Amino acid sequence: MQSISDRRARRSSLQRQLVHRIIEASHDHPTAQSVFERAREQMPSISLGTVYRNLQLLVEQGVLLERKIGNRPARYEAQRQRHYHISCVQCGALEDLSVPYQEVLDRRVQRMVGYELREHRMEFYGVCPRCQTKSGSRRGAAG
Repeated sequence: MQSISDRRARRSSLQRQLVHRIIEASHDHPTAQSVFERAREQMPSISLGTVYRNLQLLVEQGVLLERKIGNRPARYEAQRQRHYHISCVQCGALEDLSVPYQEVLDRRVQRMVGYELREHRMEFYGVCPRCQTKSGSRRGAAG
């Protein structure tokens, strides 16, 4: 017979696996609220607090990355190869950019400052096509 703590550990593990699977399958950098809504479709008893705790644990374990831009809610993504992001200043959408990671920049800065660099982050900000369409402010590319 399983003890109560064994059942809780198994339940917690199942909840953590669900949260991880949701992030792995997502390419929209979901917020905790969005993960919670998706998780409830598969596990109606899961709580928002449980989602937050599991997201934090997975970030601490290095399995997930937490992206915080300004005062907007944190967004989460699976640990993948290094890449850059672009964020909409109106709706908060966060997307991956297909611009190659500039390792040469890491080496250059490391030589300049003497730090042992692990990575750098470069984020771009603008108004996404959807928000441009909504506001009728679609303009040509900056140049």
